[in-house]
Amino acid sequence: MDRQTRATLWIAFIVIVSYFVWFYVDCAMDDACRIICAGDDRRGCHTQWTTEPRQP
Repeated sequence: MDRQTRATLWIAFIVIVSYFVWFYVDCAMDDACRIICAGDDRRGCHTQWTTEPRQP
């Protein structure tokens, strides 16, 4: 793999990771957003938007 290909792959990796980090940070700062991790029919973590504020 040459130098330019390696640099392009690193840039793509950084862009994709920063997208997910920004998404979860944005959800963490919003009172109506919850990140739910469940193992039922939908594996992994997903967001759920509610109209109720978080309980302290």
